Amino acid sequence: MTRCKHCNVIVDNQHRQCPLCSRILDNDGESITQYPSYQKIYYQMKDFSITKIFLFLTISAIIVLLTINLLTIQYYSQLWSTIPILCLLYAWITYKKTILSNTHIGNKILVQFFSISALLLAIDICNGFSKWSTTYVIPFLSIALTLLLSIFAARKSYWQEYMGYLLATFFINLSSIVLLFFHLSNAIWTSITAIVYTLLTVIGLVIFSDRKFKEEMKKRFHL
Repeated sequence: MTRCKHCNVIVDNQHRQCPLCSRILDNDGESITQYPSYQKIYYQMKDFSITKIFLFLTISAIIVLLTINLLTIQYYSQLWSTIPILCLLYAWITYKKTILSNTHIGNKILVQFFSISALLLAIDICNGFSKWSTTYVIPFLSIALTLLLSIFAARKSYWQEYMGYLLATFFINLSSIVLLFFHLSNAIWTSITAIVYTLLTVIGLVIFSDRKFKEEMKKRFHL
């Protein structure tokens, strides 16, 4: 029998490497604990390393883009590096807050909605702000957000679990009227569509949902 100095486990002599850490085995002895579980620690260390590498590559790419942009500013007066930098930041947020995050799926969907909306709004502003982002993208993204969360909640009747996220999406859709008030939309019908869809979703949930949804609504609004 061989003992791994790193993991302190006993391994059969026919193995030259530790099955846990893959280190070369070179001494005999007895282990205090027999094969402790290192799977969780291993994945935490793996994610931690990948996260650091991804962060380093993101920061490096941003610095390189800014450097090239500043060196060529005499030939290209605009800061063309802004858009790729914003895309890199969005990729980082997606990786950190969506892929690696252990938060609720509803929270991940909201993070994606706000991240994509902010990214496309910034790209629109960088290109002269023709208002395509506020006219079409944000209203239809809010509709998709409401639809997606409604499907998740209705699939297994997890109304209590998704109620907070659904309420947030309702207010997000209703906030489309702000775009009209501040003249940030070139088409009235897109914002009106988002608002009407929200109202129809609420009416549909009240009529067709089961008792769990109605009970949760009473709890939320103290009816």
